[in-house]
Amino acid sequence: MKKLLFAIAFMTAGSVAVLAQEAQPQEPQTPPSTEIAPPSSDVQSQDQDKGQAIATSELPANIQASLQGADYSGWTVANAFKNEKDGKTFYIVDLTKADEKKTIRFDADGNVMKDEEKPKN
Repeated sequence: MKKLLFAIAFMTAGSVAVLAQEAQPQEPQTPPSTEIAPPSSDVQSQDQDKGQAIATSELPANIQASLQGADYSGWTVANAFKNEKDGKTFYIVDLTKADEKKTIRFDADGNVMKDEEKPKN
């Protein structure tokens, strides 16, 4: 009888110990990071070549009007840059449309200097 009571007491103590471990507060798990990884050095160097990043609203009015015209209908401005080279100011605009990408280079007057479509990946 003593052995039976000892066994029950031992099992009860073991159960309490297990439950106590589960009841202790655990450190909260951090959710997966939603930060965007910094661009690779290739992309970073491309952006540095493009100049200073600016908001779309900072583009000259004539460039904004061109981007809203029929030539770029359906395209969304992804990035805009302002660059000065040899005393001349020009603007580079990256556009996206579904899985297509396009980069347009405008002069300060809003004339298209270069329009290059990037191949699909």
